[in-house]
Amino acid sequence: MSHAWYKLGGMAGGLRVATPAASSELAVRTEARRVAETADRSAAQRSALGQFFTPAPIASLLAGMFDPPEGPARVLDPGAGVGSLTAALVDRAVVEGWAVGLDVTAVEVDRDLLGALTETLHECTQISSSITARAVSADFVEWACRRLGGGLFAPHDGGFDLAILNPPYQKLATSSAVRRMLSGVGIEVTNLYAAFVALTLGLLSSGGQLVAITPRSFCNGPYFRAFRRELLEDSALRRVHLFEARDKAFRDAGVLQENVVVHLVKGAPQGAVTISTSPGSGEEDIHEERVPFAHVVRPDDPDAFIRIVSGDPAVAAATRMAGLRCSLSGAGAAVSTGRVVDFRVREHLRESVTDGTVPLIYPHHLRAGRVGLEEPRRKKPAALAVNSMTQKMLLPAGNYVLVKRFSSKEERRRIVAAVLEIDDLGSAEVAVENHVNVFHRDGIGLPLDIAWGIAAYLNTTAVDMFFRQFNGHTQVNATDLRSLNYPTTGQLETLGAAARETEHTQAAIDALFDRYVPASAEDQSLRRRAIPRPVRAVNQRCPGSSSGDGRVRSPLTVQAVVEESVSPIASAATMMPGCQLRLPWPTVSSRS
Repeated sequence: MSHAWYKLGGMAGGLRVATPAASSELAVRTEARRVAETADRSAAQRSALGQFFTPAPIASLLAGMFDPPEGPARVLDPGAGVGSLTAALVDRAVVEGWAVGLDVTAVEVDRDLLGALTETLHECTQISSSITARAVSADFVEWACRRLGGGLFAPHDGGFDLAILNPPYQKLATSSAVRRMLSGVGIEVTNLYAAFVALTLGLLSSGGQLVAITPRSFCNGPYFRAFRRELLEDSALRRVHLFEARDKAFRDAGVLQENVVVHLVKGAPQGAVTISTSPGSGEEDIHEERVPFAHVVRPDDPDAFIRIVSGDPAVAAATRMAGLRCSLSGAGAAVSTGRVVDFRVREHLRESVTDGTVPLIYPHHLRAGRVGLEEPRRKKPAALAVNSMTQKMLLPAGNYVLVKRFSSKEERRRIVAAVLEIDDLGSAEVAVENHVNVFHRDGIGLPLDIAWGIAAYLNTTAVDMFFRQFNGHTQVNATDLRSLNYPTTGQLETLGAAARETEHTQAAIDALFDRYVPASAEDQSLRRRAIPRPVRAVNQRCPGSSSGDGRVRSPLTVQAVVEESVSPIASAATMMPGCQLRLPWPTVSSRS
């Protein structure tokens, strides 16, 4: 059977997905190999190599992101597995009648996969005489580093025009041989997937295209800052696709990970970015829209966070947040991670607070905007002994804002903040466990109204929607919290004074935010536009889709319409007029 490809959103070069009737013999046989190889490997074996084979619908989605090449194209498939991505790309080229030749290099380290990979590549060459393909049995990092020779930007033997990859997911220890090898070509990353992307970009010709499915974790946080900067300085971000559910893209491998697909063009000028979303497996309806690059990477953001802004409420959220003028330090506050790592001080933990101990606060103590020390311990210790070893871990009694460091994507809010008041303690000092972030002022407590103002602000729907645009994992880092814009000190004080006297419901907190941190005229205009406007969607489905109801399931849009009342929706829709530049994002490469 043949299959057809369709442009989404009516845009030239838009994302293409396969129709339900479509499944080529090449795709069917390649998928059968993938399923067989997955079944033959234990989870431990796959984990050792960071190995998660690409299902056919996901492979088709990645292949659909490329702009058709204008001439013969050299194709690179790093970590090729059984060749699913190459097969999907070849399938698309043949069906669309690309009048160019494809020369494929598929690199795979697992020798047990070479038989299946070779079969797939052979079938690809049989489809068209203009297609050639070879399997390379090698560790891609070693292979790429040898080709790059003197570094990422040194000349090498030719360049690739198209690269399609599902890189392995594996942390890299600082002392590892892989890290040393990567450093030799100018790459400093903490995860193998980022190394694959960086190396692949280095191997592309100018104008070459890269499409990769990776964890979303590189979009924010300090560990990937240099990687983001290099990526955005050396290539144009053309498209980003977000899977809304973390457990569907690689469901048969049991992977729980929020993934994105990115389309980059090396050396191209940066323009608007196409953002698309789908529920998760690549088989469902896709929502697509174009947004200005400044909505994705703020020009005043030195960390270059990549924000996935989809839907009018999300754009309004971003606009509202940019309209806030104050940094956290400008409000006289700072945020740090709790100092107590409980398993390292196990001998100093106590079941209850007694003489010679202080209360120990865990994430489960945070509830309904307050810290409840009377909360059941849930098998956790309640206190930390005070001695010469633990003294440096303590904070003096005071008013603090505490935020959970870990919250699942499915929680109602990603940021969960609560206030610890000085009168709650009954102790001169307090200990905070490492899974909690602490807002303080130079290591001591905050003024009470400021503490309540920060907590109320962090708990708004506005902040939640904005935070989800760049934070795609379960961790809420202190760096992420510092990166937010904040209301002025005066606004925080009046917001906090009111929040202290208000029931801590979502509707009430959002109403206070609207009242004491009023939106600008531009925000009000966005409020009128954001909610009533119909969301654009494309109802195209891939083979095997079981639903065609045409519903749009963007996580940001869904969140805006399932809140407990209209007030949070209105609040979320009032966000963010044009960015106010504070610190210019340096344009000098971090290589210099």
